[in-house]
Amino acid sequence: MNVVITGSTKGIGLGLAREFLRRGHAVMVSSRRSDAVEQVVADLRREYPRERVAGQPCDVGDFEQVQKLWDAAVAALGRVDIWINNAGRDGMKVPFFMLPPEDMKQTITTNLIGLMNCNRVCITGMYRQKGGWIWNMEGFGSNGAVRPTVGVYGASKYAVRYFTKAMAKELEKTPVRMGYLSPGIVATDLLVPPPDRRGERWEQNKKILNILADTVETVTPFLVEGMLAAEKNGTAVRWLTNGKVRWRFFKALFVKRDVFGPLGA
Repeated sequence: MNVVITGSTKGIGLGLAREFLRRGHAVMVSSRRSDAVEQVVADLRREYPRERVAGQPCDVGDFEQVQKLWDAAVAALGRVDIWINNAGRDGMKVPFFMLPPEDMKQTITTNLIGLMNCNRVCITGMYRQKGGWIWNMEGFGSNGAVRPTVGVYGASKYAVRYFTKAMAKELEKTPVRMGYLSPGIVATDLLVPPPDRRGERWEQNKKILNILADTVETVTPFLVEGMLAAEKNGTAVRWLTNGKVRWRFFKALFVKRDVFGPLGA
């Protein structure tokens, strides 16, 4: 399989790239910063055959850059079998009336407009090559859950689920497949606030997160396995199910976890 992953120079995206490569597939990594892409490509080529690793910088909020990412992937890999829309940002965690308009705009541009740009390019390209899978990454808010200070991020992810559902409906009876991808709560720098923004609230949140969160290394094999096994349009690969949440809280009565380590210190 040839796989393109947006936002894949760190965190879950990089974890997915490593997992696909470990299983013998080819990967195109991407993020906005060209230096980050170059560094990750160099690092991965030291671990895996260089012909299976490619990279292309891309700001998903720019439609032309997304088209260039598709073209670069086809040129380097031959075709795109799986495209994962992982690029995202959560923005500042402050009450909405205090949120700078530019921060709000950047979150919506990346999480929603960027994802739509990628779907628009991929659907067209996959029609031409007569097949392929698109996976849209969900996040907090996708299921309607609400929490203060993340209204814009949550709204964008709520919209992602609706949009994915609509695309799956549109793509019925076509060779293009659409899927939902949900990693649950993953301990990355996206989740952990910088030291100067921590306080009593972070310590309280960390107690809950240590029950529900997981590491990249735990979650990504499950997600990759689910994507590779998927056959039906509209498949959802979700790590943190309601049953798993209930079990985690029960287990926490007897077993204490620390999934953050130095990251959360």
